[in-house]
Amino acid sequence: MSRVHFGSLCALGFLCSLPGCRQSEVQGCLDLVEAKQYEAAARRCEAVYVAEGDPRAGAAAVRAYFNLGQQAKVLVWVNRLAKAGKILPGVRTYAAGIHQQRGEIEAAEREFRLDLVVCRAAGDHRRAADILYRLFYLSWGRSGYQQTFLLASEAWEEALKSRDRDLQARAAQALYSALFEVGDLQGARRALENAKDLVDEEDRTGRAHLLSNWGAVFFAEGRLALARREFERALQLGQAATPEFLRGIHLNLSEVYLQLGDVGRSAHHLQEAWKRLDPGQPVLSAISLQQARLDLAREQLAEADQTLEAALSQDPEPDWGWQLEYQRGVLEERRGNLRTAESAYRKAAEIVEDLRRSTPFNELKAWLLDDKRQPFEALFLLQAKAGDATQALATADRALARTLLDAFLHSSSSAGGPWQTSSSLQRITGLESLVPAMSESPVAALQPIDRVLGAFGDRCGLVYFEAGSELWLVSVSGRRVRLHALAAPASEIRDLAERLLAHPEDRRIAARLGEILLPPDALPEKGKPIFLVADGFLGNLPFAALRSDGRYLVEDHVLLSVPSLSALAALEGSPREPSGPPLVLVDVRGDLPAAAAEGRAVGDLLRGEVQASNKATFAELKRASHARILHLAIHTGLDPQGPWLQLADRRVGASEIAAGHIGPRLTVLASCASGARSGRQMWGSLSAAFLAGGSRSVLASLWSIEDERTREFILRFYTGGGASEPAVALARAQRVAIAQGQSPTVWAPFVLFGSDRP
Repeated sequence: MSRVHFGSLCALGFLCSLPGCRQSEVQGCLDLVEAKQYEAAARRCEAVYVAEGDPRAGAAAVRAYFNLGQQAKVLVWVNRLAKAGKILPGVRTYAAGIHQQRGEIEAAEREFRLDLVVCRAAGDHRRAADILYRLFYLSWGRSGYQQTFLLASEAWEEALKSRDRDLQARAAQALYSALFEVGDLQGARRALENAKDLVDEEDRTGRAHLLSNWGAVFFAEGRLALARREFERALQLGQAATPEFLRGIHLNLSEVYLQLGDVGRSAHHLQEAWKRLDPGQPVLSAISLQQARLDLAREQLAEADQTLEAALSQDPEPDWGWQLEYQRGVLEERRGNLRTAESAYRKAAEIVEDLRRSTPFNELKAWLLDDKRQPFEALFLLQAKAGDATQALATADRALARTLLDAFLHSSSSAGGPWQTSSSLQRITGLESLVPAMSESPVAALQPIDRVLGAFGDRCGLVYFEAGSELWLVSVSGRRVRLHALAAPASEIRDLAERLLAHPEDRRIAARLGEILLPPDALPEKGKPIFLVADGFLGNLPFAALRSDGRYLVEDHVLLSVPSLSALAALEGSPREPSGPPLVLVDVRGDLPAAAAEGRAVGDLLRGEVQASNKATFAELKRASHARILHLAIHTGLDPQGPWLQLADRRVGASEIAAGHIGPRLTVLASCASGARSGRQMWGSLSAAFLAGGSRSVLASLWSIEDERTREFILRFYTGGGASEPAVALARAQRVAIAQGQSPTVWAPFVLFGSDRP
């Protein structure tokens, strides 16, 4: 993966010769600088400045001393000009460059920012864009992503004003880098679209970097053929690029070809990457990891073992360490050493958990990636196939409980359409506030399996866990934990789930899914509630509409959905008990008449306060943090910042709900798709944000529903005891709808998330 270019420090040197300027001592000084006679220029310019006080002479002296390598004199002259109030645009950039070379990053940043003020005051957009790009590069890896992105976007705006195509290309690729790092692939793609016509056709290295970035986007999207094409083109154009860049391209191509099944070409590109290590340079973890993967693909187990042993002995960075340990587990499992493999997978999982606990948002992309489930899934499969149900459940629960942030990251991707920095900034700002809030949320805390099972008590749960290409069911009844082999491959179950979502009323599909997902020996006796943990593609499945023994599942059981059993234990163990009066927020746009009527009726039933139209504001929502019940009959949806709900004064995103601890005891989201998620974990939904904010129970819907039908259903929920027993009341309302012959499209999308003990 290539980093952004930094360019030479003097890329925007002083344009010292002014049109129509009279021949003078100053002009002679400037001419010497332009002729690169720096020693003579330094003496002449210094003398002219002392005699005439002309700031152009002082600026020229700075440039001359810089090119002579006399750093101390450069800093003295910059300070002298600044004190005299005679600093010209671009002068402080020389001082910044010196501080940067010395590793004095804070001093360099201060000088760049002071120069930026001078350039903007002079209307010098060209130099302002250059300085902002340098600040972006300086902040890379040490500042928050919000600041880094803002610097890149400001550089882009100034570059547009300057009409300098080279500066525009650099700024666009800086935007790409910032957006790619936080997983905003749509934003990164649009930044590259802006850059593609700006890089000069003759600039082969520049175009190689651009193509490499395109390859990275395609690879992250899983479009391997397109990624291969762009990396190959980058390699052809970038032969004059740095060894580091070429090594990265060869490594990327090796990985692409390996995933495409072409082991020969993968080996070729890996060998080319090896050649581009500097003599005496330690072997990079990236190369060792790819070598081990290749050795495993060629069944060269002894060679893979040697490579992994050598790499792990070098105390690799954690983000490489977990991958190396995972590959060691794959190796040992291939050899049949299952105990050693389990130990390696467990160590890889522990490294991932340490990363999640210790890594700040600055390094977000380094750890919020779905593939970090690999060691958990491999460990689960080993334990499940060995029949160790309790340990398999513990591993699944660890994976599910610790993927809270991953899900919100993946659910927050820029929407299509014209690219705007404001939408990407919204997303980054949301994530930057969400990450610490979610990390501190009790529902994200991992608990020992014994404690989890103790808190679960004598209740019954069905935990579905996706591991590799397999789907497993773990049933929990009190402290009894059992594994169940499902009667169909995951691919068939996925197809059936998609068909049921498209046609919830199709009883044949519902019966087939019930036959597969609800084996009789996994179900509790009729009348007993079931807690569902639905991993992966089952997340949006309406379990209430599944059929077993000729009946809908909800006819025989009260159903609740939870992100993990650990999350349930945390929800019920929280000492926080909101006790304020119920609050109802409805119909903020005036386009949901049935919702407005629903709100008034709910307010009467609950004896709560109703805020409609322009009174349903964010301030009211915050006040609901202390309410026993919050009822929302408003528009919800998904934008670049993730799930949102629309209030009278503005939209409110999931990050604000979680970070603001907006968690009434019971939240009712009588709105469209408020419980749906775009990622594999439940945490990507709006309902999950309220759980993370502190709600113990959340009623939400899995898809869009008609206004009037929703009103009827919700009122039935409340009159059936929804305020005190929401899970039971939901089941009652669904059973009444079934008895009335209503289609599952009406009643099946409603799901209660969280606890049955509000």
